[in-house]
Amino acid sequence: MGRPDPILLMNAALVLNIIGFANYAAVLPDLLAGTGFSETAAGVAGGAFFLAYAIGSPIFAALTDSRPPRQLYALGCGLGIAGGLLFPLLAQDYAALVVARALSGLGMAGIYMPGLRLLIETQPPARQSRAASLYVSTLTLGLSASFAVSGTLQWGFGWPAAFLGAAAAALVAMLLVLATMPAPRLAASPGGLLGRLRAVARARGVWLVLLAVAGNSWEGMAFRIWWVALLGFAVARPGAEAQLGWNLAIATAFSGLLAMPLSAWVARRAEAGRRHRVIAFAAGGSVLAGAVLAGALEGPFLLIFVLSVAYVCMIFSDAGSLPPSLLARVTPAERGAALALLAASANTAACLAIIACGMVLEGMGGAGSILAWQVTIGVIAAGSAVTALAMLVLDRCDRA
Repeated sequence: MGRPDPILLMNAALVLNIIGFANYAAVLPDLLAGTGFSETAAGVAGGAFFLAYAIGSPIFAALTDSRPPRQLYALGCGLGIAGGLLFPLLAQDYAALVVARALSGLGMAGIYMPGLRLLIETQPPARQSRAASLYVSTLTLGLSASFAVSGTLQWGFGWPAAFLGAAAAALVAMLLVLATMPAPRLAASPGGLLGRLRAVARARGVWLVLLAVAGNSWEGMAFRIWWVALLGFAVARPGAEAQLGWNLAIATAFSGLLAMPLSAWVARRAEAGRRHRVIAFAAGGSVLAGAVLAGALEGPFLLIFVLSVAYVCMIFSDAGSLPPSLLARVTPAERGAALALLAASANTAACLAIIACGMVLEGMGGAGSILAWQVTIGVIAAGSAVTALAMLVLDRCDRA
């Protein structure tokens, strides 16, 4: 019997690890109700995940140039397991929540970029771009799985079970990768890490791609973290009595089934034509979808729900196209350094966006105010506006 397909294996492991990515967002309304934490405090705790992710990702990604990515992946899984067990199994105070989210963020840093590098190095050159696009597109499916699993555990056993379930999923992912994935032979890396980072930074158009990645991550991660809370606001308004019994985390879970094919389609279009123009149009569509959602917040719950699902699909439509755009501009020996810069850009933006949204939401009147949510959605959608502008400029530069 032949070895299982590495693309299938790594995507399955990614979905398992992402259970601990959005479990916090999935149970956020109940967690806030049960702990009394403020919206700003919740934003800081959510941001701690991405701050740790932003700090850890460049380190882990750069290490893939000199260390076996499979071993780095196992370390990342171990950190994710620790984050899932610390809060709430060992402690349920605010400090424990912040530390637990930071550990989970480091865990994601340890599996996401090393996992992408491990996958790329197991593929022939002709399939590497497609493999990278599928891996990144799987993020949307993993996020949906996180909401579905976390919501189900919350419904059956209470919100603390969502954190323990994430630890169990990370353990399964670690065993899957260690047992089935080969150890690829890496290309020799020229010079030290700083030299490789400088070489990547000097490559034509890299900073515009990194700006586009930051904009995409700003929007995508901020909306994912605050999405269930937004729906909680909508379902609590008069006229939504029929939906009061919904498990909102589970209700949002199926969006990945729609978002992933759309992301894969956009990635194929980008590969076949003017990559950066395709990404710019997708990002522009996301800005439009966000504006429509913000304008509809006074409408019925079902309309808000459908529009929010459409918005999520548009947010992630260009996500799978951005990493290949960056990797195409560097040599194989510089991929780890390129992924390090990509990770730093994406996760710094995500951290700032989540905290900014919490502050804006609280400052504009709190989670019960329509105006506060409209302004927050506008802040979120600004990320894709930046992505669209960066890609249009890059398209013009490349054709000059």
